[in-house]
Amino acid sequence: MNELLEKLILTLMCATLLFGLKSPDYIVVALLSVVAVSSIMQVSENRVCLYLLAGLFICACFISDSFVIFLPVIVYDFFRDRLYPLFLPALGALFFRNYDGLSWQLFLAILIFTAVSFIIEYLDRRMSALSHELIVTRDNAVEYNNELKNKNQRILEAQDTEIHLATLKERNRIAREIHDNVGHMLTRTILQTGALQIINKDENLREPLESIKNTLDEAMNQVRKSVHDLHDDSVDLERSLKEAIEPLRERFAVTFEYDISENVNGKIKYCFIALVKEAVNNIIKHSNGDRALITLREHPGMFTLLVQDNGNCEGKNISEGGIGLTNMRERVQAMNGNLNISAGKEGFKIFASIMKGER
Repeated sequence: MNELLEKLILTLMCATLLFGLKSPDYIVVALLSVVAVSSIMQVSENRVCLYLLAGLFICACFISDSFVIFLPVIVYDFFRDRLYPLFLPALGALFFRNYDGLSWQLFLAILIFTAVSFIIEYLDRRMSALSHELIVTRDNAVEYNNELKNKNQRILEAQDTEIHLATLKERNRIAREIHDNVGHMLTRTILQTGALQIINKDENLREPLESIKNTLDEAMNQVRKSVHDLHDDSVDLERSLKEAIEPLRERFAVTFEYDISENVNGKIKYCFIALVKEAVNNIIKHSNGDRALITLREHPGMFTLLVQDNGNCEGKNISEGGIGLTNMRERVQAMNGNLNISAGKEGFKIFASIMKGER
């Protein structure tokens, strides 16, 4: 659109020179010719066609001053389409018409307009190049910014993981300290209180000693519960499952998919870890396949575990199963969950589902 506007302005500028012609012949033909030739050169990509049209217009310039008047418009297309060999013939036509009767005023005006057309085309080309560079720079900046965001996100995720692991480690330490120190002292105190109850002969002390022992028993139960809760929270389920499936990687191409939030009940964690360990042992011992899939997902109301290999288990009876499968069934049943075990041409598959509300 800018090029069309620039050529329109050049055409109007050149048209003002028509009033200075001594013999204004072929004015309409020249005007229509420059519009037609410039329009075709604007849309055509055929270099032969461009040279032919420009050459015909230059030939017309040798014939009439009216065509020479509009030469700056065609020169604009010369520069834009890189038709540099035609520039010298165009100047030759201008000098020829000047020698043949074109006034010096018009000659200088056409030269000035030709220089203006060159400057306009050069500035337009430079502006297009700068615009392209700006777009490339902007795209690179957006890409670089996105890359920085991704790196920052990975750094934040790594920091969150480190903080989570440090939190789990600290919880483990606290649980161990409570168990080893407070728990042992409470146990010793309970035993001592029981001994005092046995050797006590004073009826007035019987009820206070019984109250002290009950309080200590309740405190001990609370300590056990706190230690268990801390220990359960300190179990990193994803990390434990990755460690459990590591032996599979020696013989199998393992696909591990984990989509579970951090807030998982400890009993459910231990159940899934035990199921995966038992399934891994079964795959290593009995599977003749080479691929294994372990998927653990969280749904709105339940957790699901899928363990599958691609070994051929057709014909195998799994209705009873061994001790390992029996233990898996008992663990899931203890959580009021469902366990489905199947075997066939597509391999051995274990699917377990446990409701979130189960404790």
